[in-house]
Amino acid sequence: MDKITIRSNYESCLNALARISAYASSTPISITEVHERQDALATEDLVNFCIHARRLAESTGLNDHMRQIEISMNDKRAPLSLGKIMGFLIHHDILLIIRCKTRFEMFKKSLEGETGDAFFKKVKNEIYKNPYSEPMTPLVLFQSDRSDGPRLLNLAQFLRTFSEKIMLEVLITNKWLQDDLFKDMNSTEAEARQMLSRIT
Repeated sequence: MDKITIRSNYESCLNALARISAYASSTPISITEVHERQDALATEDLVNFCIHARRLAESTGLNDHMRQIEISMNDKRAPLSLGKIMGFLIHHDILLIIRCKTRFEMFKKSLEGETGDAFFKKVKNEIYKNPYSEPMTPLVLFQSDRSDGPRLLNLAQFLRTFSEKIMLEVLITNKWLQDDLFKDMNSTEAEARQMLSRIT
């Protein structure tokens, strides 16, 4: 793969990783309209990151490596590989990010299958809690037609694993990515800026 393609994929992946990592490590703002919009945008950013991450892995020959790295899930079921998780997130049927402990407790109780008064009694204490009064590390609930049911993933762990196992490997095996951008691209500054403006 040529350097311009790798550089473009690297920059796109780095931007997407930085965006979703900022969300994963931030404390929610206690204004409903703001944190609900943050959560909605984060799901888009997560899918966008996975698309760019897969392109980067393909262009740098790390696809097989990504499929071998396993991540423990938060649902007490078998681990999944980094590559599989990305595929499930890109081709999801269900995708929800939860970073409010109150909402997560209500969600867990809803899965126990009870309805009506029985469910209300279980969630009564949670209902009166202020959402995001107990922020937690974001968890991603996802399901695709190939995921064997819903799965639960720690978002911070997922991003950290990608950064340490894939991004670092990309930089080690492509040291020129850390050099001067315009020199690497073998183009004038104007041409390089024009190319960078097309990276999304």
